[in-house]
Amino acid sequence: MGFDQYSHCPFLIREVNRNSLKQKTAFTLAEVLITLGIIGVVAALIIPSIVGKYQRKVLESQFKKTVSVVSQAVLMAKQEMGLDKFADYCVSYNETSYVYVNRSECSEVLYNSLLSAYGKNMNLSQNRKRYLVHREPDTIKTYNGKQTLTSSGLAAAGSSIFDTYAMPDGSFINFYIIERVFQIAVDVNGLKGPNKFGHDIFILYINSKNDAVYYRSKPDNSLTDEDIQNGIDDGTYKEDWQAQRAGNPCSLTSNQRANGIGCIYYALRDECPYDSSKHYFECLP
Repeated sequence: MGFDQYSHCPFLIREVNRNSLKQKTAFTLAEVLITLGIIGVVAALIIPSIVGKYQRKVLESQFKKTVSVVSQAVLMAKQEMGLDKFADYCVSYNETSYVYVNRSECSEVLYNSLLSAYGKNMNLSQNRKRYLVHREPDTIKTYNGKQTLTSSGLAAAGSSIFDTYAMPDGSFINFYIIERVFQIAVDVNGLKGPNKFGHDIFILYINSKNDAVYYRSKPDNSLTDEDIQNGIDDGTYKEDWQAQRAGNPCSLTSNQRANGIGCIYYALRDECPYDSSKHYFECLP
């Protein structure tokens, strides 16, 4: 008749099917452990990359904010002092007495303008100790992390990095007028890492022609250690800081203790120093 021995017992057939389904969907302990192991390996490979990308995006955002605030503060100080050219006025130098005539005045006005730009109606000159941060004990690395940044390697430019002022958002900013240039050292996230030149720490410059934040010159990353040593030997670099800053490096390979001083050139242009197909913060070493 075409019926098997279980055709009269549909309940039994359903039970058999359920048991068969359970057997097919069950996993052994070994299979579970193998699967978890695979997931762990994949996570170990992917998560650092995701975290790294996120951290670089945060640094980029903080950098852009700091540059914007500094630019706004310069404009506010310029208006308060009634000047056409703020930076040009501030770097005025007396060749006879060897002093920057307006440096103190400019610093006071710009500091207070900076706090106002952050939305704080405070006068920095009334309580400098509250904001002053000494960073000499901090380990600050160069752009590629090969050397420890030192104030001697940066000469006067290093003073504004190692003695700086805390801003309301936790960033560090200090101004320094030297070498006939208005320099602004910033650490866009303050005490947080990575504390590397060209990553979260930069030296900005204020253009004396138009008061804009700018870069002084394009870095020369082609200088080798041998080139620099030859320059020391033949007297081209009479001071140690001149050798450490030679070429204003922002290099993956340089061992100079000021490696990163030229990174502002690339950061403001959003260009990778060694890969033109990438954005600046995308290619941080």
